[in-house]
Amino acid sequence: MEVGHTKVEEPLDCTDLYKIGGLPGGVCPCPHYGYVFSGSIRAVYPGSDWPDEIAVAGEAYFFPAGHILIYPEPTEILELNPAAALVSCMEAMQRALEGGRVRPAHRGSRGGELTFPAHI
Repeated sequence: MEVGHTKVEEPLDCTDLYKIGGLPGGVCPCPHYGYVFSGSIRAVYPGSDWPDEIAVAGEAYFFPAGHILIYPEPTEILELNPAAALVSCMEAMQRALEGGRVRPAHRGSRGGELTFPAHI
């Protein structure tokens, strides 16, 4: 299990990161357990009948694998994730960043902080 602190500085839709990074089906393979300190996070489940889920400041959440994350505003969260699934997701996001199609993010050590800059 990995514990991570994530800050998103501006609205962010992860759709392109997942697709460019090569995640199968363009969706995240990692289930996320978390708590929202500020802002909000939305999970959409393309190709399924599952409704969108939204977690807002002060709420805990669980988003199963097979989602796309959307941060509609600056957001700060704490997440607990299965390590192997998280590695797969983060490697795909890194591939997307290295492909030059999006700006790099600052990423701390494992279990550290992940900050997405404006205009990814």
